[in-house]
Amino acid sequence: MRDRVFRDPVHGLIELRGPERPIAELLETRAMQRLRRIRQMGLAWLVYPGAEHSRFSHALGALHIAQRVSRQLKLEPDLALHVKVAALCHDVGHGPFSHAWEHVFPGADHEAWGGRIVGEDGELRGALDALAPGLADTLGRFWSKQYQPAFVRKLVSSQLDVDRLDYLLRDGHYSGAGYATYDLDWILHALAVEDVRVGADDPRDLVIDYRRGMYAVEQYLFARSYMYAQVYHHKTVRAAEWMLIKVFERYAQLARASAEPPGLPAAAQLARGAALPVDDYLRLHDTSVTAALDAWAGRGFGPAASDHVLADLAARLVDRKLFKTFDLGDDPRVVERVRAPALAVAETRFGSAAASYVAIDTTRQVGYAAADDEELHVVDHPRYGAVTLGRLLEDMPLGQPMATIRLICAPELVDAMRPVVEGALGRPRGRR
Repeated sequence: MRDRVFRDPVHGLIELRGPERPIAELLETRAMQRLRRIRQMGLAWLVYPGAEHSRFSHALGALHIAQRVSRQLKLEPDLALHVKVAALCHDVGHGPFSHAWEHVFPGADHEAWGGRIVGEDGELRGALDALAPGLADTLGRFWSKQYQPAFVRKLVSSQLDVDRLDYLLRDGHYSGAGYATYDLDWILHALAVEDVRVGADDPRDLVIDYRRGMYAVEQYLFARSYMYAQVYHHKTVRAAEWMLIKVFERYAQLARASAEPPGLPAAAQLARGAALPVDDYLRLHDTSVTAALDAWAGRGFGPAASDHVLADLAARLVDRKLFKTFDLGDDPRVVERVRAPALAVAETRFGSAAASYVAIDTTRQVGYAAADDEELHVVDHPRYGAVTLGRLLEDMPLGQPMATIRLICAPELVDAMRPVVEGALGRPRGRR
């Protein structure tokens, strides 16, 4: 087989040569090619025009970093293969527009769908098992968090995994934001595997040498926090995502009443709680949903959706007539003070459809808090010796999550909403 080489704007050349060449056969499957039609950053391209990159390119980037990590840690060949394949396939279960989709449809968690696709899609499962017998089942254990040794799974899902290490650099590059710079080379240089879990069946775990790599890790954590605050949770990005959620919510209401417009039969099945075959799920991606939005908005080759609310929401999104936002600070108590009055204002303009035109958005700009099984160990610390990264985060300025609460509404509600916002906050506060 000829070598496969990809020219990547983030990492340079990504190569699958020699013993790694068979991994490239996974890329030819329908499940992996579908990722070319799902944008990595959802609707962020409505704010950052360059953010058009796909989850396919991110999957290649994660694979590349997995290759480097495997060499750095001198992993055994079977463990190295598992890390590389898990990195490549980690996003295979994502739905259209990523997390906005998961907000609406029950059972839409991308990790659960990833496990189903690997287990039930004959083409992908066959390609995996051709690489190594039982590889498809092995991959499923990554998503169910049952894979052993645990330190190998942490390379794919933890505070400092190949997924995050790639998407920060990639999203920063394509969005044009200058917040995502960190020293990837030095982080990889400082990673190691050591015996740290005393008394465990397998005491080995991932560690990072404080004296070698902690400054690079801190740089990575700051970069991640800035990207959440300034890009992923940008007020206009969040407004667009909430509009898409409102479109999906209205569509789901219609589907449960068997009154949905044509265009997304698989989504209608999900909305009604019906079992959806993997083959049909693979038909859902940004392109198919965008075509449906165009049709519902009357921007296709036929009439708009007969439901005027769905048609209106879809047209606003397609034409980029986006909702507006009010910043409400970070006090969670303000949510209850503003919810009912805001809905009442929306009802004066939109009647029974008011809930489709107003939303309260609460985001937490943390992005690095870890569960116990995702914790990273730090060794050779001058004060603590061995310590977890979570403990060190408590001493950092980023140690506590930052909450951002916003009221999002249709533009025609802005003037009437301003007194509601000022009353909830107890002081005048302008629209952002």
